Amino acid sequence: MPRREIDKTRFTPDFNHMLNIVILNSLGFFFIGFLVPIIARYNMIASAIQISLIVSFQVLGRAVSGTITGFLTDRATSRKILVLIGSIGRGTSYFIIYTAIVLNYLLLLGIGTFTLGFMAGVFWVPFNTLIAEKSNKDNRSEAYGKRNSANAIGQMIGGVIGFLLLMLLEYFTVNPFLLYASIPIFGIANFYAGFKFNREVDESIKFANPSDHLFNPQNNENNTDKTKFVGPIIFGSIFLMIVLLLSNINGSIAKPFLNIYVIETIESDIQLVTWAYLPAGVVATLLAPKLGVIVDKLRPAIGITITSSLGALVTWLLINSANIWVFSFLLLIDLTIMIGSGLIFQNLLSRISLKNRGKIIGSGEFFQFLGSFIGPILGGVVWDFIDPSYPFIISIFVELSLIPLYLVVVYYLIPHLAETFAIKKK
Repeated sequence: MPRREIDKTRFTPDFNHMLNIVILNSLGFFFIGFLVPIIARYNMIASAIQISLIVSFQVLGRAVSGTITGFLTDRATSRKILVLIGSIGRGTSYFIIYTAIVLNYLLLLGIGTFTLGFMAGVFWVPFNTLIAEKSNKDNRSEAYGKRNSANAIGQMIGGVIGFLLLMLLEYFTVNPFLLYASIPIFGIANFYAGFKFNREVDESIKFANPSDHLFNPQNNENNTDKTKFVGPIIFGSIFLMIVLLLSNINGSIAKPFLNIYVIETIESDIQLVTWAYLPAGVVATLLAPKLGVIVDKLRPAIGITITSSLGALVTWLLINSANIWVFSFLLLIDLTIMIGSGLIFQNLLSRISLKNRGKIIGSGEFFQFLGSFIGPILGGVVWDFIDPSYPFIISIFVELSLIPLYLVVVYYLIPHLAETFAIKKK
């Protein structure tokens, strides 16, 4: 992998190695995520509800493992071991999904996606905790943005490799064992990434933050007189978890059906739809770190108001687009907004507590992926029994409901964070 210059005033020197690991780990994610609903729908004759259950099992696995791993992360003597276990588990899940596709077995496909989600939680909670420890807290959103960018690079590279191989082999065979041979290759990449991470990243190296605002004196975890701040912290944290739940219901209620919606209402050529999706990965690759820089300069309340309002508008435009390339352009904007919103939440979660950072991140993941579990099921029900456009309509209203709830979080939680926000001005 090419080396990137890492600013030592913002990140530890081995932060660069962590980004390379993310690229390797994410190679097959877009390819799998795009194909599974289509293969389930057209090869395994699955209903929308069955498709939603397959997707939901993946995020259910992530929700369960994220909570468990959050506690393990704060207690484990080595977080690198958890990342290694997560990488090996993710690689194994690709082999299960590949076997399910070859055998055309819907239940095994569900088992594979659940395993992928569960082991992703084992991987990401300690990984995200290490990112927080290896970055300047005033550049925390940028750090997570760089992680998103590396994730998008891996997904884009894997997507191009996977779809080019699939399209090439379609000229010679219809055997799924050969057509989807890239999936086990991506599994092997996960195995390699885990061992590479274990060898190259030194978890004992943490960022020595030069900021004068590193600790919030109101919520200093060594402060013996902080009882009066416990109530607002708990109350604000509860509302934050509700916001995370609703945000991920919104983000996932229509996502499993988006490519099917496009194929059935806008463009029937699956290959054309595939290439229309790829620019979204390019934008994520280019904009994620820059979005992180912007988010670090915004007050959280302003950031979430902007992203929620624009997200609702873009979703409405998406379902009313009649051209595949207009849809592709709107999808780019939608993904950009989702990245910005996600960086705000990730940044905030990493600041609530220093001693219990793994638990907080794990708890946040539980509510995020509980929302991602509920969303597809709700979307599948309204798709089958009401109308295919209703998952998108519900998403608009959920997005707008986030704004007042997040303002409650701002009022109660942000003044008592362990790490305060230092808003940068030009």
